[in-house]
Amino acid sequence: MASWRLLACFAHPDDEAFIGAGVLAMSIAQGAEVHLVCATYGEAGDIRTPGSATPEILAEVRHEELRQSCQVLGIPEPTMLGYRDSGWGDDPAQRHPQALVNAPDREVVQHLVAAMRRCKPHVVFTFEPAGLSGHKDHMTMSKHTTFAYQLASDASVFPEHMQDGLAPWRPQRLLYAARPKGHRLDRARRLREAGIDTPLPPREQWEIGVPLEQIHCIVDVEPYLDIKLASIRCHRTQVPPDRDDLRAPADAIKAIHGKEYLIQADPPLAAGEQLSSDLFTDLVEDT
Repeated sequence: MASWRLLACFAHPDDEAFIGAGVLAMSIAQGAEVHLVCATYGEAGDIRTPGSATPEILAEVRHEELRQSCQVLGIPEPTMLGYRDSGWGDDPAQRHPQALVNAPDREVVQHLVAAMRRCKPHVVFTFEPAGLSGHKDHMTMSKHTTFAYQLASDASVFPEHMQDGLAPWRPQRLLYAARPKGHRLDRARRLREAGIDTPLPPREQWEIGVPLEQIHCIVDVEPYLDIKLASIRCHRTQVPPDRDDLRAPADAIKAIHGKEYLIQADPPLAAGEQLSSDLFTDLVEDT
């Protein structure tokens, strides 16, 4: 197989595990080289496993958890952009001057263009524009990654990169990680049917997600499910031992975690056209 490369651009440690670990593991199994950019250290996250961290060292611990997850997945050391986690909703963390949501657009895009010119990916992978959950950091990374994808091949953009040996590079495919509309309600129902006493999500969350007709590929990641679950479990601060979807019966776990959903943002697809689960189909090898 050709020596393909994929660059995933996410916001927090654990995004790579919950959002795209199956796709990343599948790409590696298909012979691709996978790299990861993570914008923050996740210091505004909760500590869901008692004793796994304290607020003072959460960033350090989550960075190490990300390293362990990357080792499980077969990804080299992640590139950290060093911004602060902006927190969820109206968290005061979003007002920190170093929070990702407050970073100058041009600065973040320059970092991402540099990563693309360094890794030379054929495929770039990030969040869909709504950030899957409406998280501001997710939406910010979707926006900035999309713009960087468009600019990375333009020699007039950030010409100072040439001094570092980073020549312009044109990625050939931009993919968004998505979740189907109603996924939160579906997850809760599957767990309840499996005998797990889990609450239904609030009614206002029942319709969160992307309509199926806007999704271009439903990826069967069941062959990589053990790797995906191991990646998730690396994030001990975020994953309590009794987490519902990890202690459920095997069939329920497969139903919840065995598929991942992709949108091809570029090049555009015609109405009804689908993307192959071989994410490098129809791309051009390095010359």
